[in-house]
Amino acid sequence: MNNINDIQRYNNLVMEIMCEPEFKPGGFVYKHLEENKSDPLVSIKSAVDRMSELYDLERNDIGIVSELILEKFKNK
Repeated sequence: MNNINDIQRYNNLVMEIMCEPEFKPGGFVYKHLEENKSDPLVSIKSAVDRMSELYDLERNDIGIVSELILEKFKNK
């Protein structure tokens, strides 16, 4: 994240992606985080990777977006 535009872009992506069913109660990622089954970042990255075409994410965006999503879940 090089500047304020990058930060805003990533935050907007995170907010959009977190509205996807995988991140809502009962969804794939949500269940993994609630049940503490595995490394939460792995399940988040997996879901974000599957959505990368939908959200026009580059490979290097997936890790950044996933970390931000994990932080949002931790701060709930």
